[in-house]
Amino acid sequence: MPSLVKTAFMISSIVLHCSKRTKSFAFAPSLRLALSSSSLPSPSPYSSLPSMITNQHQHQHRRFSSSPSTSSSSLSSSTANTNFISVSDAISNFETTTFIDGSWHLSKDRSAVEEYENGPRIKGAHYFNIDDVATNDLKLNPKKLPHMMPPVELFERVMDVFSITSDSKVVIYATEDCAFGSRAYYTFKSLCQPSNEVYLMQGSLKEWIDAGGPIETDFKEVFSTSKLEEKEPNYAVGGDGNTIRMDEMLSVISNDDNSDDTGDSIVIDARGAARFKAEVPESRPGLRGGHMPGALNVPFTNLLQDGDVTKYKSVEEMKTIFEEAGVDIHSDKRVICTCGSGVTACVLAVGLSECGRDYENTFIYDGSWIEWASDPDTPIV
Repeated sequence: MPSLVKTAFMISSIVLHCSKRTKSFAFAPSLRLALSSSSLPSPSPYSSLPSMITNQHQHQHRRFSSSPSTSSSSLSSSTANTNFISVSDAISNFETTTFIDGSWHLSKDRSAVEEYENGPRIKGAHYFNIDDVATNDLKLNPKKLPHMMPPVELFERVMDVFSITSDSKVVIYATEDCAFGSRAYYTFKSLCQPSNEVYLMQGSLKEWIDAGGPIETDFKEVFSTSKLEEKEPNYAVGGDGNTIRMDEMLSVISNDDNSDDTGDSIVIDARGAARFKAEVPESRPGLRGGHMPGALNVPFTNLLQDGDVTKYKSVEEMKTIFEEAGVDIHSDKRVICTCGSGVTACVLAVGLSECGRDYENTFIYDGSWIEWASDPDTPIV
């Protein structure tokens, strides 16, 4: 080894041994980590561990690093520079991949937790509960907003439980007819280390089973954050969640209800057109109808395949959808995705990335419409 390279390697090793260092992230961190109290869901047992998440520094931008990745090559050449992985490629890389069930259902007719626990599920898969692994402490989320982006230490401890390290390859999947796996995926992609390869499987658990992928059918209890031990996590996040708080949204949206000027930002609403136009009432009691002044409407379902909502449409189709809605994918402006409660906005963020937009300048308004429309003073058109 040349002496210069050897010296650099020794210095790097010493520094890495002594501290967690910053490393740039392709799903780049925003300047805003965990949510402030203004945009932050109901208390969980995790709130009994105040020293883990209530310090003010937990809710500021944090950057960490891990040792340089020593992992093998990508899961598959077909997944290079993409958010997605096919079912066949996921099966081919089963032995070296951590699988995460990211299913969630808006309808009370289905329980993703019960479906995971009762099986079938991908063999060895963990379930990531976006309602449990979230900011649920009342001090941080006094409005009790649902499934807010988790505090970094909580996410780190959950990664330890899942045995995920900085070199792990992770595939997020969803069950049949579940259109919401993108939320779990976005959480992992925006918080995991840059050395982690994180993919969203295109195709459901049913397709995995039909293709002969390994499964298990015995009962397996879903992990709960109430069982976490208070100890220093081994995993270190690589991003901050790329979320926007309500006070930041207010600075973007003009207080003049007749203005469509959103300044240096592009706001995209993932709700259906009828809700966007206030042609149908909101499903949540007490919420006003309509949309933020200047917001563009791209219903999240438009980006998903008609016959299988666990798959996105082609890049060409998505580009056309965004363009017809007035969205400049490659704009230097900040893009803020919003929806009903922060879940389907992630479908838009992932779609934008797949079309070539850098995640660094794309954000999720985590409180979304449930927070915005609950406030009588926020502008709505």
